[in-house]
This record gives sequence, C-alpha cells and structure tokens, in this order.
Amino acid sequence: MKFICIPTYNEEEHIGKIIKECKKFADKVIVCDDASIDYTVEFAKKEGAIVLQHEKNQGYGSAITTLFDYCRKENADVMVTIDGDGQHDPNQIPLLLDTLEKHNVDVVIGSRFLGDDDTATYRKAGIKIITSATNYSTNIKVSDSQSGFRAYSNKAINAIHPTETGMAVSTEILLKISNKDLSLAEVPITITYNGDTSTKNPVSHGTSVFATTLKYVSIRHPIIFYGIPGAILFITGLILGTSFLDGYLNAESPKIFYGQLLGSIVTILLGSLLIITSIMLFSMANLIRDKN
Repeated sequence: MKFICIPTYNEEEHIGKIIKECKKFADKVIVCDDASIDYTVEFAKKEGAIVLQHEKNQGYGSAITTLFDYCRKENADVMVTIDGDGQHDPNQIPLLLDTLEKHNVDVVIGSRFLGDDDTATYRKAGIKIITSATNYSTNIKVSDSQSGFRAYSNKAINAIHPTETGMAVSTEILLKISNKDLSLAEVPITITYNGDTSTKNPVSHGTSVFATTLKYVSIRHPIIFYGIPGAILFITGLILGTSFLDGYLNAESPKIFYGQLLGSIVTILLGSLLIITSIMLFSMANLIRDKN
C-alpha cells in the first residue's frame, strides 16, 4: 500500500487542496498535525485524511517520526512525505514513485536544484552550505539535503528511526540512509514560493540545522573534527612552553614570560581534551558500526 504523509502546523490555507491532489496517487493520506491552532485538523478530516495529532507542538522532526512509526506499524509498501505548506506539487508524486519502483531504490528525494529553480539567493546559499556539510558526513551525495519531498520503500521505512525533533531531521535521515547502506536517487522537482510559507525565521532555522549537521559531521569524522585541531593546539602549547622556559632561564625579568606559560597550559589542556574526545568518539563509532 502507498501512504502519502503530510506533516502540518497551521496549514489550513493549503491542506485541503493538497490532500485532494494526493488522494489520486495514494491508498491512504496521513496527516500528522503538530498541535495547530487553526482549522488544519478539521479541514484534513473533511477531505478524508487519517489525522494523527500531537497534543503539544513538538517540531517538524517529531511529526516525521510519528509518520514513520505509523507507516511501520501499518506495514506500508511505500511512504511519500510531502510538506503541507503548498510548496510541493502533489502531481509530481508519480516522479518519485516511478523512480522508486522502476530503478529499485530504497529512497527517492525530490530536488529543487536539478531542474528550473527560482529559490531565493539567500535560501539557496544556506541550503547549499548545509548540503555540502551533509554530504561530507555521509557516504552519499545529494543536491538538496533539506527537501521534505521524499519517497521511501518498505525496507527504508523499517530501517529509518528518526530522533531529531526539529528541521534537522532531514539531515539525520540522510545519515541513517548512509549508515544502513540504503540506495538513493534524486529526481528534479519544482518548488512554488508563494510568499513566505515558512513559520520559522530563516536565520535561526538555518543556523539550527547547520549546527545539528555539524554535530553529525563531528560524530562521523571525529579525528578530523576534533583530533587534528587538538593536535595543533597541543603542539602550539608545547612551543609556548618551550619559549617560556627559554625566556625564564635567560632573561633578567622572567615575569614578562608568564603569559606564555599560561597560554601553554591552556592550549595543552584544551588540545589534550580534544584529542581524547576524538579517540573516544572514533572508538564508539566503530563499535556501533560493528554491531550494526
């Protein structure tokens, strides 16, 4: 069975039309409403969607997690996620479904950057930066890591268990796709930006997602992220310490070199901490990969 899943929060303006269009391609349309305070839930039920409701607003990632859990419980053959803000065109769902089935892949992502794109420059730059960081932290390469328009096979549904509550869930899912060795493809889609459909401040949203992405990069590559900076700091501390000793033993007024001693102690301790952190994370990551 094909389930089309829509995470929503205050989307009364778009949700009815989206559900009508999605029903043409789905056995079931599932809406997870993240505690909307408008008529999103009422309009979704009116159009015949199955509505899962959060009592409190928990975030986009929590809605995606709830949808994954539902599809897993119902043993869905295919799960398609599409945003509820009207940016995605439901009539492009067959593009994802055909690619998923004909090319026998586990996940298909609709990318706004593979076709005609009118994304605002600031938004495009932010997504490109996040996507580059995401690609570095995984073994897969995508052009649009933040696209919420995706299709998942039954294998992917059962393998992916998101935990992020916010928008960074898109990055987390890509990391899990990489860790589980799931196959992935992208197809070109179009995005419609009718005004500012986002309920998040673009700066705080982008900063939050980028910070979370860096977290995954640091876990995936701890030696590069922590170990190398730690080694540089440790060596710098040794150089400062040697300089202090040379000045202390040869100068008439050694007090002027005490700043070097303090700098040496701080950088050696910080460098040592980063090196130990990198070794611990590297060992833990290898242990987890071995268990999987």
